Amino acid sequence: MRQSVYESLLKLVRAGIYDDARIVSDFPLLSEAEWGAVYQESKKQTVSGVVCHAFTFLPDSKLPPYGLLLRWVARVHRIEKEYNKMSRNIGHLTELFGQHGITPVLQKGHGVARFYPTPSLRVSGDIDLCFSEEERKAADKIIRDSGAEIHTAPDGSSCYVWRGSDVEHHVSAVKLYSLRHRKALDRIVAAHGTKEVALSPGVKARVLNPLSDLLMINVHIMKHSFGVGIGLRHFCDYALAYRSLIPEIGAEKYAEACRILGLGRWTDLLHRFINSYLASSEEGLPYTGTYQSWSALRAMHRMVTEGGNFGLYRRRTEGRKWFRKMGTFRLFLRHSSLWMRIAPAEAVGIIMRLAGGQMR
Repeated sequence: MRQSVYESLLKLVRAGIYDDARIVSDFPLLSEAEWGAVYQESKKQTVSGVVCHAFTFLPDSKLPPYGLLLRWVARVHRIEKEYNKMSRNIGHLTELFGQHGITPVLQKGHGVARFYPTPSLRVSGDIDLCFSEEERKAADKIIRDSGAEIHTAPDGSSCYVWRGSDVEHHVSAVKLYSLRHRKALDRIVAAHGTKEVALSPGVKARVLNPLSDLLMINVHIMKHSFGVGIGLRHFCDYALAYRSLIPEIGAEKYAEACRILGLGRWTDLLHRFINSYLASSEEGLPYTGTYQSWSALRAMHRMVTEGGNFGLYRRRTEGRKWFRKMGTFRLFLRHSSLWMRIAPAEAVGIIMRLAGGQMR
C-alpha cells in the first residue's frame, strides 16, 4: 500500500475513535483504486467500523464510490449485529453462572468496546471470562451439562461456542512470565478488585478495576507484538482505555506500576507508537524517553502493516499449520534482540512458549 493511502487510513481511524472531525478537515480526494486499498486495509486491521464512522465528517465529494460505500455499510451492519449478539450472550452466561453462585470477570475485547464513542463499531473477537481455579472447573461443568463441547487450548483455557459466539474461560486475568513480576501483578489485581459496568441496555458484567484493566490491555498487546503480531485495533483499544481510565488511576501511579512489573521500556514504546500513528488532536500519551530505539518503532510498524490483526494475514500465506507456527517463531527471532532489550523477562517467556508450541 502506498504511504499516502496508509496515511489516509490512519486519519480516518483517528477521526473515528476520537469522534473528531478536525482530524479529517484536510482529507485528500482519493481515487477509486485508493479507496479500494483503504477498504482492504481496514478489514485487515479490523477497524472497518470506526473508519465508516469517520465518513460522517467527510463532504459527499470525498466519500468512497457509491458501490464500495454500500459494501462498507453492509459490513458495518454485520459488525453491529455481532456486537449485539455477543452482548446478549455475555448476559446469558453471566445469568447462568450467577444461578450457581459464580461471578465471571469479563476481560479484554468486548469489555474494551465501552471506551469507544460507539461501542458497537468495534469489531468483536471472542468472549474472555476469568474465574478462580475452582470456579473455572465448575463453570466448565455447567457448560458441558448444557450440551456444549469444550476443548482445552494450548494455554490451558477452556474454549467452546455459545449461541454462535466463541468463548474462553481463563484462570488468570493478566499473566506475566516472570515469576517476580507475576506475583506483583497478582497483588495489584487482588488489591483493587473488580467493578460492574453496563455493556448495553439490560446487560451488565464485572470487569477489572481501572489500573488492572489498563495493565491487562497493555500486556495483551505486548505479548502479541512479541509473538504472532497485532493490528491497529488493539492500539486503538489502548489509546481509548488510557484516555478513559487514567484520570481515575493517575498517570504517575500507572507509570510506577509499569516500572514495578518490568514494563517501563515497553510502555514507552507503546506510547511512542500511538503518538506517532494514532495521536488525537490533543496532547499525546506520556513518554519518558527511556527507550528511544527507532529500530523497535519501525519493527512494530512493519509487524502491524504486514501481518494485520494477530498476524493473521501474514500467516494465511504460510501454508500448513506447522509452517505457520515456524513462521511465527522465525518472526519473533528476527526481532528477539529488540524485545530482549525492551522486556527481557517476557521475551524469554514468549520464546519458551513459542518453542513449546512447535512441539505440540
